[in-house]
Amino acid sequence: MVSRCTIRRLSDRSPSLLSALLNGPLAQPRIHHRIVILALLLAAPCLAGRLVLDDHVLMLLARDDPGIEGFRSGPLSLFHFTLGDAATNGALMDEGALLPWWSDPLHLNAFLRPLSSATHLLDFALWPDVPWLMHLHSLLWFAALLGVVAHLYRRFAAPAPLAQAAAMLAFLIFALDEVHGMTIGWVANRNALIAATLSLPALGAHHRWLQDGWTPGRWIGPACFALGLAAGETAVAVLGYFFAHALVLDRAPLTRRALHLLPYLIVLLGWRLVFNGLGLGSAGSGSYHDPGGEPLGYARALVDHLPVLLSAQVGLPMADLWFWGGDDPHLPLWIFSVLTVAAVLALGHLLLSDDRVARFWTLGMGISACAVAASVPGERLLLVPGVGGAMLIAALMVRLSDLPASAPGWLRTLASPLLALMALVHLLLAPASLPVRAYSMEMLGAALERAEEGVSKEPNIAGRHAILLNAPFDVMASYLQVRREARGEPRPATFNWLATASSELRVERRGPSTLRVTPAGGFLHTAPERHYRGDTRALPVGAEVRLSAFTARVMEVTSDGRPAVVDFELAAPLEDPRYLLLRYRDGRFEPLEPPAIGQSLRLPREDFFAAVLSPLL
Repeated sequence: MVSRCTIRRLSDRSPSLLSALLNGPLAQPRIHHRIVILALLLAAPCLAGRLVLDDHVLMLLARDDPGIEGFRSGPLSLFHFTLGDAATNGALMDEGALLPWWSDPLHLNAFLRPLSSATHLLDFALWPDVPWLMHLHSLLWFAALLGVVAHLYRRFAAPAPLAQAAAMLAFLIFALDEVHGMTIGWVANRNALIAATLSLPALGAHHRWLQDGWTPGRWIGPACFALGLAAGETAVAVLGYFFAHALVLDRAPLTRRALHLLPYLIVLLGWRLVFNGLGLGSAGSGSYHDPGGEPLGYARALVDHLPVLLSAQVGLPMADLWFWGGDDPHLPLWIFSVLTVAAVLALGHLLLSDDRVARFWTLGMGISACAVAASVPGERLLLVPGVGGAMLIAALMVRLSDLPASAPGWLRTLASPLLALMALVHLLLAPASLPVRAYSMEMLGAALERAEEGVSKEPNIAGRHAILLNAPFDVMASYLQVRREARGEPRPATFNWLATASSELRVERRGPSTLRVTPAGGFLHTAPERHYRGDTRALPVGAEVRLSAFTARVMEVTSDGRPAVVDFELAAPLEDPRYLLLRYRDGRFEPLEPPAIGQSLRLPREDFFAAVLSPLL
C-alpha cells in the first residue's frame, strides 16, 4: 500500500512536476515516438508467453480436420467456438472440450472476424511452433494502434503548444495503461487490437472532412470502419465516438448531423445482416448478451457492467474481479465503481464544462463502453473506451494543476491531492503494472499445464474416461482436450469435470457407480459457470444430461432454481479401469482412489487467483 506520506509528498510536488512535464518532454514534436517505444518495452514480457486457452482453439479450427468432434473448421471463421447447435455442442460436452455437462445445448459463441482470422492463419503457416513470434505479431499491431491514437489526439487538440502537450499527456496515459496488458499478451485477443487499429482512423477522417472540408474523408471513414468490423466487433465501440462527435463537435443542424452519421450506420447495418445471416452471435450464455438478440439481458448487463468498466478506466482497474473473483464482491465492487465514476464525472463537469473537445472524448468513452458492456466486465474490454478515458484524465490533471483564482476554496485545497492521486494511479502504478499484465497469460498458462500433469500422456490414456471432481475454475479443465489435440499429445477419450470448486464440495459415493455432488453454493454459482448456461432454472429436479462417461441427474435445486444436488451415474463401477478419477489439490489434478460406498469427501473451495499464482508460490 502507498503511505499517506508518499501521497503528501506527491501532492506537494505534483503541480510543478506536471508543469515541467508539459513544458518539457511532452512539448517535443516527436515525443509520441518515444512513448510508443516505452510502451512496447513495458509490454515486451508477453514475448515470453506460451499459447493458452482460445489460442489452441484457433490452431485447431485452422486445420482441415480439427480433431475434436463438435468443432467445424473454416479458414476465415476461426472464432466460431460454439455454433448454437445441439449436435455439435453435445459432442463438445461429451469430450469435455470447452463445454461442461451443464452447458446450454444451444450455446452460441461465434463471431465474424475474417481479417483477424487471416493474421492467425499467417502465424500458423509461417511459425506454428514459435509462440514468441505470434506475440511479436500482436505487439506490432499494438504499435500500429498507438500510432493511430497519437495522430487522433493531435488532430483533435488545439494547435496551441500547451494543448498539444496535454494531448501527449493523454497519449502517455493511454499507451502505458495496464488495462491493455492482457489484450496484448493473449494471442487470441489480437482481434481487438486489429479492429481498433483499422476502425479508429475513420474518426480522424470524419473529423477532417467536417472541420477542414477534406472530401476523401466522406468515403475513407466508412471504409476504415468496415475494415475494422471485418476484424472484430470491437469496432462497434468506435461508433460511440461518432455519436459523441455529432452531439458535441458537429455544428451543423441536427438533420445534417444525422446525415453525416448515415454512412456509418449503413455499414453497421450491412455488417449486422451478414452477421445474422451466418448465424453468428452469442446466445445461451450468462456472460455475453447480444443487444440485438437479447435486449432485456443486455439492459440488465448495462446496469451491472457499465459502472464497473468506467471505474476501471478512470480509477483503479478492478473489473476482472467481477468475473474471476466470485459473486461475493459484486455488490461492493459495483457501489465503489458507481461512486468513483460519479466523482470523476462531477469533477469533469466542474472543470471541463467549457472544453468541448474534452466533453467529446468523455462522452465517446461512455457510449463506447456501452457497446463492450454486453460482455462481463474485464480490463481487456477497455481498449476503445480507453481512448476517451485517457484524454479525460489528462484534461482533469491539466486543469487541476493550474486552477484559476476564482475556483472554490475547497477545490483549491483538494486540487493537489487529487492531482497526486491521478498521477499515482495513471502515471506510476499503471506503467509499473503493465509488464505484469502483459505476462499474466503466461502465468495462467503455467498454472493450467501444471494442473494437468496428473493426467497421463501415455498412449493408453486415449481409451479412458477422465473424471475430475472439482475443477478450481472451468477454464482450468475445459481446454485440456483442446490443448493436447493441438499439440498432438495423447488425451483421454473424454475429460469431464463434475463441478467447479467455487464453493466447498461434498462428494458422496451412493453406490458402486454413483457419485452425489453437493456444492455449498449450488451449481451455476459464479459468473464463469454461468458463461455456459444463462438460464439457471433450465435444469429442474429430474433433469438428465447423458454423456459417454456418465449421466448427470438433478436431485435437488436451490431456492433460486439452480441445481443444488446432482447424482452422476457411471456405466460401470468406479473401480473399472476405463475410469480415471481425479481431484484438484495443491495446483494439480491427481488420481484419486474411489471412496467406499457410503463414504464422503469434502473438497475445499478454490480461489482463481491462488490457483493461477500457485506455480510461482
